[in-house]
Amino acid sequence: MATLERDSIPSEDLARILDVAGQLLPDEAALLWGLARSTTEGCIVEVGSFRGRSATALALGALAGHGAPVYAVDPHEPFVGVLGGRFGPADRKAFFENTLRAGVVEAIRLVNLSSEVVAPGWNRPVGLLWLDGDHTYEGVARDWRVWRPHLLPRAAVAFHDSNDPQLGPARLIGEIVSEGQHAVETRVGLTTVLRAGPVVRRGDP
Repeated sequence: MATLERDSIPSEDLARILDVAGQLLPDEAALLWGLARSTTEGCIVEVGSFRGRSATALALGALAGHGAPVYAVDPHEPFVGVLGGRFGPADRKAFFENTLRAGVVEAIRLVNLSSEVVAPGWNRPVGLLWLDGDHTYEGVARDWRVWRPHLLPRAAVAFHDSNDPQLGPARLIGEIVSEGQHAVETRVGLTTVLRAGPVVRRGDP
């Protein structure tokens, strides 16, 4: 399973990640790298890939760790995000160019379909789920609902843009935690990591 290891990312890996266009902050990239590195069971699924920055972080972390396969799920069809960002087919081309330049194109399986189409037929257990797609409440709740059945018992689930109460991830995280089966493991930048079962947070004895 994944545990927190964000302090040991090699500087060259961080530089390769940050060379890719994206909104992921350096500390968040290091966090994803550490989570991927520590994923020992199942695969890694990313929902929402844009131009490949977070996928590169996940792939480099997996390659430095136990080799968990990374699946990037993004239709790369025309879409306007809740924050006003515009996305589309040009991002697919950039995704391949960026991951090729970063040396991880062969470590990432790009699935060019929407999350709700892919997940029902999924047959691989998921050890790390990274949700950074549709940030409306309806969108992120849908992604959580369709991928949750595939999570391993101690899988980490990371949400991006999760600190703005006006956006869907923050509302959904509150609902998930209130159910009592998951707890917040850490928050770094705009990213919140949840895990099921007992959680040992950084700094706890």
